[in-house]
Amino acid sequence: MNSFASITDPTDLSGLRAVIANSPGAQTLVHLGIRRLEISPLAADSAVEAVEAELVIAGHPRDGAKVLIIVDSTMIRRAGQDLKAEIHRQLAARFDVDVLVLGNDAHLLADDNSLDSATKAVQNIDCVVTIGSGTITDIGKVATHRNSGTPLVVIQTSASVDGFTDNVSVVLKNGVKRTIPSRWPDVVLADTDTIADAPPAMNTAGFGEVLSLYTAPADWQLASLCGLDLTFHTTPRDLLLAFAGDPSKWALGLSGGHDAAIQQLTRVLAIRGMGTGVAGTTACLSGVEHVVSHMLDMYSGSHSLPTGLHGAQVGVASLVAAAAWHMFLDRMETQQPEAAFPGDPDVEVKVRSAFDWCDPSGATGAECWRDYQEKLAGWRSNSRQVTSVLANWTDHAEGFRALVPTPDTLARGLNAAGATALPHQLSDWITPQVWKWAVSNCHFMRNRLTVIDLLFFMGWWTDDDIDLVIEDAARAAQAASA
Repeated sequence: MNSFASITDPTDLSGLRAVIANSPGAQTLVHLGIRRLEISPLAADSAVEAVEAELVIAGHPRDGAKVLIIVDSTMIRRAGQDLKAEIHRQLAARFDVDVLVLGNDAHLLADDNSLDSATKAVQNIDCVVTIGSGTITDIGKVATHRNSGTPLVVIQTSASVDGFTDNVSVVLKNGVKRTIPSRWPDVVLADTDTIADAPPAMNTAGFGEVLSLYTAPADWQLASLCGLDLTFHTTPRDLLLAFAGDPSKWALGLSGGHDAAIQQLTRVLAIRGMGTGVAGTTACLSGVEHVVSHMLDMYSGSHSLPTGLHGAQVGVASLVAAAAWHMFLDRMETQQPEAAFPGDPDVEVKVRSAFDWCDPSGATGAECWRDYQEKLAGWRSNSRQVTSVLANWTDHAEGFRALVPTPDTLARGLNAAGATALPHQLSDWITPQVWKWAVSNCHFMRNRLTVIDLLFFMGWWTDDDIDLVIEDAARAAQAASA
């Protein structure tokens, strides 16, 4: 029985903390540091109350307190009203308020410029309030973390990612997306009326993000079996799965902004963020499907193309992840493979050249090689353990088959949500060639073992193999929508 079965409300933070504290090996987990999580139709209206409470906890005087609102330039409306302006009005009636607007009409990135601007603006501020997207939230978390943990209230107005409730931030480093430690927000106010009013693509992207619940934990456990990830723990996995449910059922009506679907999406995304934070690693929810999405972002960034919605890309790539896993599981039933443990010179050129297509300067390839080189060294140093795992795969096969659904199952969920399921539906620039490049080389971009690394080291990641995986994912998507 799942240890979190008694918790039905993800905003019951004290209940979640109690279950986590009583779980085996709890001392290796990270304390759940969010003090308040509200998921409700008018959660944003609690902003003044939340700021006052945080000022008291931090020992700052409420009268004359300096509050900084961090936003981007995107208009956010709730019931036709400018939500940012309304929150500003409410806060300004009580505090000394400044506003930092980051970016312009272009897509905001959590790059050095944005992070440094926010960090400077937070100096001498008593409390920070972010309003908007996951990127704005990530910037707020980094900026307040750099300023000795200035109190942070997050007002969540979309449900496209899970970064509102975790303790890390996704930033750009040398054109490559990297996840860095930051901090837990103190308060998260998830305003579901505003989320329901968001463009449908935002919420269906959030559903795509949810699907990594069903693929990434397998990559995480595989890396642990092979000795390359010592963070694997069943408690965060159980926390995530306790609230996942059957997405093909609860996602119905999501693209239309139906209340029940929006509420459940927001709840599951909140649990995802807290689960990764407690685990102390994003590996529990970031496997093959995420690196494929990151590859697309790298390509679009280097070609000055519009950056796609991360969650939408993750949703489509989750079909690839499931297809890769099932190809591996099927072959392991009939073949006796041997894994290779190559030296750096055998792989370095391949890794670096894989990124020439999106950055001829070599900077991106060099950044990815630095990360991949560490993974390759770990792979070699654990050769004996890897060999033993493969030789005794029948001990693990049933558990992984139960953990990873088929591409067809995930595709039915995407269809129910009204979400994108095929690469070319994501953006016009994602041609079959770009998609195959992203899938083919995704394992080269970072230091995290996935099933595609295993396929590569076993000689099962040839052009023909890659085509089979891509075709299986596409077939599932087409069948679900037929």
